[in-house]
Amino acid sequence: MTPRSHSKLLLAAACFFASLALPGGQALHASVFEAITQEVQQVFDRASPAVVKIRSISGPAPLAGTAFFIDNQGTLLTAYAVVREAPKAWIEYQNQKLEARILGRDPRSGIALLKIDRTGTPFLPFGNSDDLKMASGLISVAYPFNLPLAPSFGFVTGFDVRYLNRFFSTTHIRANVQVTPGQIGGPILNSKGQVVGLLALAIQDGKECYILPVNSIARVAADIHQAGHARHGWVGVGVVEGQPLADGPKPVVVTNLFAETPAATSGIQPGDIVLKIGRREIHTPRDVLDASFFSKVGEKLPVVVLRDGQLRTFEITVAERKPLAPSAGMPMDPSDNLTIPFVTPQDQGPVQVRGTP
Repeated sequence: MTPRSHSKLLLAAACFFASLALPGGQALHASVFEAITQEVQQVFDRASPAVVKIRSISGPAPLAGTAFFIDNQGTLLTAYAVVREAPKAWIEYQNQKLEARILGRDPRSGIALLKIDRTGTPFLPFGNSDDLKMASGLISVAYPFNLPLAPSFGFVTGFDVRYLNRFFSTTHIRANVQVTPGQIGGPILNSKGQVVGLLALAIQDGKECYILPVNSIARVAADIHQAGHARHGWVGVGVVEGQPLADGPKPVVVTNLFAETPAATSGIQPGDIVLKIGRREIHTPRDVLDASFFSKVGEKLPVVVLRDGQLRTFEITVAERKPLAPSAGMPMDPSDNLTIPFVTPQDQGPVQVRGTP
């Protein structure tokens, strides 16, 4: 697909929604629908061989969802929600039911890596989720429960670190891609057919969804490949959005330093305005959360703050965050933020979300 054809998907979709608002009930041009259909169909056709149904048993009832291959060596990615603490899982691939062993799982970010004993598997390439902006077009390819593989199309509608009083471990993409039971764990693709995220949870009765960005997935997957489990960095700085300074943007202000964390002895103080953590410039509280998520255990992280009108730099040695209790995925201390998306027994009924404030 050429760069020009990539842009046709967004252009066609924009024309589609604009045409719905035309006065007088003017007829929609068939060419608009044809353009949307053609572009989505191309992505769907290329992605379909790499997407599979997945089942597991964790607790009293079976779980169901979608998974997809991420290399040609039989490695699969899905949502933690679909396997939870199951010892193994099964996928349906090329009209066969195959056992998939679990390489690692991470309830904090919400992903799981699995593997089947096959090589030459079709796979979906990773894109760059940082390229996504408001109104970027997205395509979901996943299995509705007990139905064939199906595509869905929608737009990026926001970037959030919390939903209601539930918190995410890192920024999630909000999109108006419709979700039905069985589709959790499926890939979210851009118009090039590249993975830009994983379908993490449904909201608004399935009318919208939250997506874990692929850059966050890659960070956790690398840990699982190297260590067999995710190693999440722990900084321990609590922040809020402060009052604007001289008609400028709202600063990110330190409110507290959690006890027994690297920040507690770093020299940072409540009231400091955070400007930069590592290489990441801090503009909103979510930047602090993401800086912590992408930090590496043992890394020495410079933190630049503004205090009494002067720039000051402190160094934090990133510690490893405590693992979550596997039984319910609940945090082990009240300062821990997480979201646990999960499917209901047998993947029937609405997709739900658990977490702690």
